[in-house]
Amino acid sequence: MNKSKVIVSNDFPEAQAFPTESILLYDSILDKNPSFKKWSRHFNFKLALKSGEKLKTLDSLQLVLKKMKLLSFSQTTDLTFIAVGGGSVGDFVGFLASIYLRGRNLIHIPSTWLAAIDSAHGGKNGLNLFIEKNQLGTFFPAQRIYIVKKLLINQPQARFKEALGEAVKIAVINDVQSFKKIEKMSHQMSSEDLYKMLPRLIQNKYKVFSLDPYEKKGTRRLLNLGHTMGHVFESYYGWPHGLCVMLGILFSIRWSYHQKLASEETYIRISNLIEEIWPDQKLSEDLSGISLKQIEMKLAKDKKKISAEHIDFIFIQKIGSTLRQKVTSQQILQEVKRQINEY
Repeated sequence: MNKSKVIVSNDFPEAQAFPTESILLYDSILDKNPSFKKWSRHFNFKLALKSGEKLKTLDSLQLVLKKMKLLSFSQTTDLTFIAVGGGSVGDFVGFLASIYLRGRNLIHIPSTWLAAIDSAHGGKNGLNLFIEKNQLGTFFPAQRIYIVKKLLINQPQARFKEALGEAVKIAVINDVQSFKKIEKMSHQMSSEDLYKMLPRLIQNKYKVFSLDPYEKKGTRRLLNLGHTMGHVFESYYGWPHGLCVMLGILFSIRWSYHQKLASEETYIRISNLIEEIWPDQKLSEDLSGISLKQIEMKLAKDKKKISAEHIDFIFIQKIGSTLRQKVTSQQILQEVKRQINEY
């Protein structure tokens, strides 16, 4: 898999940086952003998309393809899809670019912190199938990814807070320095602080997936830390992805400590950080709000399943070191019951 070129800049890239045969597909909420609206006028072909999980469906794909046909653009080898938006827009446009004419150029310009840290990088994209997340997908990296400060810095505080879920995830996996920074600044961390950390966080994500770009060896699955239970929460409660990943990491460190894989110090540091960022969340209550049967059904659709019985679960050994282990759905359910009763 070719590595995407990541370009960090204060402003939008010049329109001349893209081929004439470029289609701008963007989150419709950006029409309220004056600087984006001014920049988007330079593109002859563009479509606004309503972001969210409903975008990531086959029905939505068919509708967008019909709208694209009306644009009457040239279907050349220079045809380039430019995705401007958060995770759902990036997933959708990435999938579209990968299948259209058997694959055309893709550019990502993430408009949310979560996408800038995580989903824009690594070439994974996907659509949901019925109610299950990302059951259809391809590996298709963007040629370029622009991290635009003007687009990110004025996001609502809630989006910034959600993004810390993926920031903490990468820090726990292989970035002790970033963990210490987030730990130190958790009460007063600003958007400017996070923006300065982005290049390092992105670089450390690339270090993991470059060892296993197509998930053939299993190494890349370390990036799924917090996602096994995180996706259960996200699917059941409809909560933001970053919050759910953070709760999934908390579930993992509690289990890791119970299994004596992590020290008490590691357990306390990670738990305290997550609880400082999300003081109103009570994991035991969040777990007890979902029946064990519903959790089991969600786990059955987990993409990290390696057999009919086993899931690759990501445990934590220490800050900067994680571990993949085969577990059964029943083991996860037993741990859910333990965490409900003991915390």
